[in-house]
Amino acid sequence: MEKRFEDMEVRMAYLEATVEQLNQVVIKQQDQVDALTEALKRQKSQLEQGGDLVRSLSEETPPPHY
Repeated sequence: MEKRFEDMEVRMAYLEATVEQLNQVVIKQQDQVDALTEALKRQKSQLEQGGDLVRSLSEETPPPHY
């Protein structure tokens, strides 16, 4: 009976360590998702602001070889 109890304690300690490791991975991934979301928002904003800088094909000067 004592051996079974010790085995369960060992398993529980292992599971607790695994859960903590996985928690750290999730926290790191969430930080990465947050950073990527911010970068995407900045790029979207830049594209929206710079949309006036892009001319239509009819307004473009033809290349020199034409």
